[in-house]
Formats: sequence, structure tokens, C-alpha cells
Amino acid sequence: MNIAILGSPKVALEHAHSILDETPTARVVVYTEEAEIGFPEIPFSEEIILTDELTKIPENWYSTIPVGIDQGIPSKTAHSWLVKLLAIRLASRGTQFLLRTTILEIDEDRQEISFRGGGSISSGIERYDELYDFR
Repeated sequence: MNIAILGSPKVALEHAHSILDETPTARVVVYTEEAEIGFPEIPFSEEIILTDELTKIPENWYSTIPVGIDQGIPSKTAHSWLVKLLAIRLASRGTQFLLRTTILEIDEDRQEISFRGGGSISSGIERYDELYDFR
């Protein structure tokens, strides 16, 4: 099963983990215009208390939390790090991230995404079985 996820906010990455929990053999591709997951060029992070957020998600969804991240106070930095940690763990689970990628067209009838990006796959058309748009 080929899963396409458009955008890389926290909720999108959590959804990707849910898919992999249900279908470990799924091929998940995250298409994002960001250059780096978790630390966007234009900050939009909300403040979170990391310890509260970590109780809401399974431990296998995030990687090791760096020392120095204050986990007990509201922080935009904590939000950015949580998104980064979710992405790192997704990558270790086989998720492919196409960074700096613009979606040119979505053909729902053919279930194809046309894109142009700046990563290892600079452009192309990919087929999908399921598409989730979090942009």
C-alpha cells in the first residue's frame, strides 16, 4: 500500500505513525515544502508542555529527547523538537521524506501526484493508494 501525506505538521506525522502501526508494510511518503522537519523557515509552532504531549502518544513514535529541552514548561521549542523527533522515528520506520517539494497536481482519478522538489528525487509522478492532505 502506497500512502502519500502532504505537509509535515505534528498531526500529519502522528497520522503516519498510526498508519505504520496498523500496516507496517505500507510505503509512506511525506511531501513537504519545508527544508527541515520540525524547524520551519517561517516559525509557526504552538507552545506545548512536552511532558503532557508525550503522555498522549506511544513511546515508539518518537526518538530520544535531547538533554536541555525543558519538558515541563510551555515552549515553542519543545513543539519543534517533538515534530523533529516524530520525523526521525518515522524515517527509522522506513518513511520517505521529500523536502522542499511542491505539489504540482493531484489526479484523483488516476491516484497520482505530480511534484517538483529539491531533494534526492527532484521531480516526478508518484502513484498512491491513499492520500492525506495536511497542508
